[in-house]
Amino acid sequence: MEFKEEFLKAKVVDRYQRLIMDIKLDDGVITHAFCSDDNVFPNLYTKGADLWVSRVNDHTRRLRYEVQAVNKGDGWVMVNQRYFPKLFAEALRNRIMPDFVQYTKVRRVTLADNLPHLDFELSNLEEKCFVSLRPIYNKQDGKAVFPTKVNLLDVEMFEEMKKVRALGARTVVVLIVPRFDCVETLFSWTIDPVSAGRIYDEAKNGLEFVSYGCNLDKKGINITNKLDICMK
Repeated sequence: MEFKEEFLKAKVVDRYQRLIMDIKLDDGVITHAFCSDDNVFPNLYTKGADLWVSRVNDHTRRLRYEVQAVNKGDGWVMVNQRYFPKLFAEALRNRIMPDFVQYTKVRRVTLADNLPHLDFELSNLEEKCFVSLRPIYNKQDGKAVFPTKVNLLDVEMFEEMKKVRALGARTVVVLIVPRFDCVETLFSWTIDPVSAGRIYDEAKNGLEFVSYGCNLDKKGINITNKLDICMK
């Protein structure tokens, strides 16, 4: 998927609100920028980290810049999550994801479905599959690592997945690794054992977890390959 907007270079000056940070542009100007919530990985926006930002063309918005990707010294990571549904749909069309090649129909979940934390419904003549997209930002020793934290939105997603699973649907969480420098995905018990326990219980009850890596540069991002999930 190619980016339509031009990305500018910048650096993190300070992050003083959950969704707002001060950035320093390449010409030395310091200004505000919107940034995605990184509560799942609080050390993502470290001071001095390199950024790709874009100008906001909507004149009704107060913040004139938006953070797209960050590199705190261990590789570029796409943090703007609004790209992920398009990324997933493109990978489906290109038949890159072996976990879903059997489905012939793809539909975005809408408000009318009353499943606000699910993203896609896939189907064929025999079954339906509901998908929720979740990014993984953390990296250790060349591996994408999860979970760092199970939040309220995740818990609500789990309940919605149980609801559709009770009706006979397959349910899958797609862990998108929006960076190119991870060789596999690691399920870790050590970062947050409580969250890991909840994930493990959901998996035992029928919720599937699959992981896919990406290729990322300033021109675009695309899903490239399936990553094995190992356990530590």
